[in-house]
Amino acid sequence: MFFRKRKIFKSEEQKAAEALPRTKKVQYVTVDIKELKVKLDENQEELLKLEPVNYYASKDTFLQCTFYYNEDYSTVYFNVEYFAGDTPMLTTPYYKSDYALMKKALRYFGVQI
Repeated sequence: MFFRKRKIFKSEEQKAAEALPRTKKVQYVTVDIKELKVKLDENQEELLKLEPVNYYASKDTFLQCTFYYNEDYSTVYFNVEYFAGDTPMLTTPYYKSDYALMKKALRYFGVQI
């Protein structure tokens, strides 16, 4: 009775993203995630203005962006989560994006796709 499973609401974007077969995760320096959400709602290119961080150098707090995509990169989604002590605390909604944004974001980390 105490440990009843709760139904978690998932948006259509989240369901579509989680159905995609591939993911790529990158970490950024912490900024206010609520302000970031407002900026991403207006323009997804704001993701490119975040400063990359080495996960192993800064584990206390960081932002993690997860890209969800299929093999030919025709469908790309992403979301950003705020982590404190390796535990996700806050998250942005899932955003439908494109290959160009993902390619630019990963280039900062030395990943060529």
